Amino acid sequence: METRDPGSAATPPARIAAGGGENGAARPVEADPAAWRSPSGEPLFRRALCALGQPCLSQPQATSRFVFHDATLLLIAAGRLDIDDGLAPLSVDAPDSLVLVDPGSCADLLKTPGGAERRFRSVFLGLSGALLDDLERAAPSPRAPAPNAPWRCVPLDTDLAATLRHVLDSIAAPAISDERLRLRLLDLLLALAERGQRFARLDAGSTAARLRTLIAEAPAHHWTAQTAGKALAMSAATLRRRLAAEQAAFEDLLIEVRMHHAMMLVQTTAWGIAHIAEACGYRSRARFTERFQARFGCLPSTVR
Repeated sequence: METRDPGSAATPPARIAAGGGENGAARPVEADPAAWRSPSGEPLFRRALCALGQPCLSQPQATSRFVFHDATLLLIAAGRLDIDDGLAPLSVDAPDSLVLVDPGSCADLLKTPGGAERRFRSVFLGLSGALLDDLERAAPSPRAPAPNAPWRCVPLDTDLAATLRHVLDSIAAPAISDERLRLRLLDLLLALAERGQRFARLDAGSTAARLRTLIAEAPAHHWTAQTAGKALAMSAATLRRRLAAEQAAFEDLLIEVRMHHAMMLVQTTAWGIAHIAEACGYRSRARFTERFQARFGCLPSTVR
């Protein structure tokens, strides 16, 4: 099956003006949901760097056991997001802060529409493990980081808002090379580090992590253990053996990555279900719907 880039037609969001407070100090950004509205919410993917989605929902949507495979930055532009793992519940309902989620975190999510437009809208920016490694090389942590909750809020001052907006515009701009985008993403991570916030790091070199990244870059591809093993420079038998040693299985990882991609497409595009199924590697709409319902407990057609 031909691999498609479902984010190729996205349009850059409007820019937020940056500014400092009195004497150049950072000041809080105005909580204006419209400032983060984009004409197109279709997801964008920049290989080995980041993934950007802008979910928009008109009705509440609950997702159980959602796994944030990558370091993730969230901004809630309208409505409310509840994150709960039974230990550290968090509720966010304004665009005056960012939510940082460590890679590998798992939680139940509840997205509730609100505000004047009665919608749930957010910015979802996933950052690769390679970027976190680049940050550590460029600006090593001065000491061992204190344990953090897997998700936490950071106030969004005007400097941080302008830095984030610059990154979002760059992701959507074909003229911006991957190397230039990498530097802008590092600038965002440095801005967070200056505010005492760094993401936890996972072992990006594990076989499961490498396979997950491979599939996520082309979820529409007809992946088998043989084709994935070849791409990772190992035999299918070796791939399965190494995954088993990490308590993982090829088929489970394939379904999980595709279903997370499907949920993002359902929430961020106006595509028909058949189109989304194809973009996630399913020729059969019925089979795709069955997988989606088994994973999320609802039909894809009811999410929007």
